[in-house]
Amino acid sequence: MPQRPASTAAKPFVLGRSRFAAITAIEGLKLTRNAEERLERTRSLSPELRRAETLRAFSTRKRG
Repeated sequence: MPQRPASTAAKPFVLGRSRFAAITAIEGLKLTRNAEERLERTRSLSPELRRAETLRAFSTRKRG
């Protein structure tokens, strides 16, 4: 029987689009129309640019 490593901490991983959709369906979550449009609009962007677009969509206006 193989030895387990000393650290059993879970390694991070990224869910794919289809698995994430399945989980959200079970949870009863739905994207808003704006979120669906943003997802389609940003589909071809890099992950970094897509993240920046999402942050922009949910950030509050700067005060000043």
